[in-house]
Amino acid sequence: MKWLVLGMLFILYVLNFADKSVLGLAADHVISDLNLSFEQFGIAGSSFYWFYAVGSILIASLSLKFGTKRLIIFIAGGWTVSLLSAYFVNSLTGLIVIRVLLGFFEGGTLALCMAHIAKWFIAGARGTANAILLSGATFGAYLTAPILVKMLSSLGWQHTFAALGVGSLAWLIIFVFFKEEPKVKLESNVATSEEQPKVSFGELLKIMVTPYFISILISFFSVMWIISWVVVWGPTYLTKIVGLTPDRMGIAFATIGISAAIISIIVGKFADNLFAKTKSTFKSYITVAVGAMVIAAISFTATTFVTSPILAILFLGLGITMNNCIAPFTSSVVSSMVQPSQVGSILGFKTGFGSLAGIIAPLLTGFLVDIAGNDIRAGFNYGVFVSVGLFVLSAAFLYFSAKKVQVTKYKETIGDQEKVTPETPIADNM
Repeated sequence: MKWLVLGMLFILYVLNFADKSVLGLAADHVISDLNLSFEQFGIAGSSFYWFYAVGSILIASLSLKFGTKRLIIFIAGGWTVSLLSAYFVNSLTGLIVIRVLLGFFEGGTLALCMAHIAKWFIAGARGTANAILLSGATFGAYLTAPILVKMLSSLGWQHTFAALGVGSLAWLIIFVFFKEEPKVKLESNVATSEEQPKVSFGELLKIMVTPYFISILISFFSVMWIISWVVVWGPTYLTKIVGLTPDRMGIAFATIGISAAIISIIVGKFADNLFAKTKSTFKSYITVAVGAMVIAAISFTATTFVTSPILAILFLGLGITMNNCIAPFTSSVVSSMVQPSQVGSILGFKTGFGSLAGIIAPLLTGFLVDIAGNDIRAGFNYGVFVSVGLFVLSAAFLYFSAKKVQVTKYKETIGDQEKVTPETPIADNM
């Protein structure tokens, strides 16, 4: 049953990112139809995240009272309404309104889905489960691209938006018949009050202000920066800069999506195996996440120098793939810091913080492209360099803050031992 639940959440995440990416794929249609500039389109793309943080924190925080299943159904209903409202859009203002509404309801998706997964999968298997869930992002943003491009060409952008709304409604109806949680709770989620005391908001706040947690927030900010850039400007980059036709752009997106999804799941399983062997998040999830950030930074930098379309797609795809590998690991680490009942709230805060990147990245890119004038490529490259800088800084901060926690726990463990020799292995369980 747990795999059916994960499968449904995967489909939901596919729809989630298809909804996000459809605006970027429809860029030429929308800009032409509504007579927008690059900067105005950037504002429309950014507007999705204006209330994303509010939805993330507010909706996810209600999971303790109403349960994750009910709230997931609630947000899917919100998507349906916002997408069907595309028929009423005839100006920039109208486009902003429906994107703000969609962003609010999609804000809590990640936190709710991961909190729901925590009810069905034990801690040691959540890295793989989360990677499968988040691979839905690559399927939704990339694998659906050829289909959405065809729909945009034949049906128009408003009908395409509405079709996605109908898909959300169909998913909602099916998910109603699923259970909230297993009949027998997972052993790792069952505890007495002595084993798992309730965590107050003050105690959660103490966790959220530690350098370690802040470094994870910054890492996720970098991830969301790339995601929002790709969703809003990726299709335009491939057509205007790389030189692909809309149909080939759709195929390129699909290829990137398939590769990214497969590799991210493999890397997720690899990190889970490392954790099983070492019992250390630093030697598994953190190390892999930092490595992914470094590779992503190198790959995105390479896209600004190559002129071959094949190499541009290759490096862009590798960067996107590594970016998709980061979020599952940092989320797994965050969820291990608190009790299962607090996972939704703390991940909601994490997602809310990351949404700030979604607000800034599309706006900044649109601004840089506009001020670059006729040299559109230079404008896009400036935006890429900002992304690279974020990855380098967040990788360094995450590595050293996690390393400090590891050293601290090592010293605490030594203090608890009556005799520790250099050969005595001491595992850290951050």
